[in-house]
Amino acid sequence: MKFLVKSTILALAACGLIAGAAFAADDKDDANAKVKTVFVDGHGQSTFADKVNKTHAEMTANGWKFADLEIYTEDGDMQGAFVTYERD
Repeated sequence: MKFLVKSTILALAACGLIAGAAFAADDKDDANAKVKTVFVDGHGQSTFADKVNKTHAEMTANGWKFADLEIYTEDGDMQGAFVTYERD
């Protein structure tokens, strides 16, 4: 049991390091990116449209054009949306 707990903790720590490196790479390459997908959290569904509109305004102000929106559901409940933007 102790081995399972230790290996789980080690695996989670490794995932955190890998994810951190991926996000850091995204920040550096953002200036050259042609396509970008962002996740808009769907919790608090009454404010979801406001969150999407705010994200859209920010992305448009930074030179991005809307390309696609995909709703993400889990067990039949909306969790949020992946919104994809592109630029020339």
